[in-house]
Amino acid sequence: MSLPPIPDRLDKAIIFLRGEHDGRAWLDALPARIADYAHRWVLTLDSIADSGAMSCCVYCTTSQGTQAVLKIPVDQESGHTEMQLLDRWSASEAAPAVLQRDTSTGVFLMTRIIPGTLAWPTDGATDSARFGELLTRLNTPELPAAPELKDLADIIQMRISWARERFADPRYADAMARFDAPVRLQHAENTLAVLLQTTTRQHVLHADLQAKNILHGLAHWHTIDPLGAVGDINAEAALWVAIQDGPASIPDRLTQLDEHPLLSQIRLRAWTYVLAVAEYRSYLPASAERIVDFVAGTDPTLILDELHD
Repeated sequence: MSLPPIPDRLDKAIIFLRGEHDGRAWLDALPARIADYAHRWVLTLDSIADSGAMSCCVYCTTSQGTQAVLKIPVDQESGHTEMQLLDRWSASEAAPAVLQRDTSTGVFLMTRIIPGTLAWPTDGATDSARFGELLTRLNTPELPAAPELKDLADIIQMRISWARERFADPRYADAMARFDAPVRLQHAENTLAVLLQTTTRQHVLHADLQAKNILHGLAHWHTIDPLGAVGDINAEAALWVAIQDGPASIPDRLTQLDEHPLLSQIRLRAWTYVLAVAEYRSYLPASAERIVDFVAGTDPTLILDELHD
């Protein structure tokens, strides 16, 4: 069997994530694992995706001619969680469907979204409407049961920790000083504490629903690569609003999502403030400029007052 080459970008991402020793061992075993599942599930292999660092995704075709993706995660737990969430969301056509699974390893085969290009927001209200429609399908009543998931607080604290490390990196010292990063992060953590304390309804969340995890389908958007959590649905939308590079500003996106029936205008704005600060990266100038403008024009004291009202 001819195996597609492992892209250099994926190779480097796995080494960065797992370290030289564990990462190299995982990569060395990868060709045999791909070949084993291709034989077991009768797959014709095409190519390997060069994105991501938590898994290897192999584009392939089943014996029935279905275009599919073989996904080999770096750990069994994340693969098992993702399978269960895809089972849930594929019922409303919000995510790919699982075709085959190996619960002992977390490896699975899923349908391939066509055309499958990233749904990076390039339009204004039209893209906000598409996102809102995806959010609705992810939360359609009577979906299959969700697996046991982490609390959203754990995911957000992970993002805050990453931000703290990034803000202290001497390579970005000048930009972080201009951003007033320590003060901004403290305001974000204060706001986060109130948001978590005042959450009254728990939703099953993707927990990483940003543009890089949303694909164009033939009729609408679909999502992939969930982290999985339970918590405030406004945080789900806020991440999408915060991590963009235009053309719509963050306030524009908030206005465009104001009327969504699952969202609260006040809580969405507060979560967007928290996540905009946490996701500020000076080395991504287009995104950073949007975040700087939004944060500079937002009074965290007023956000806290609104949350308490």
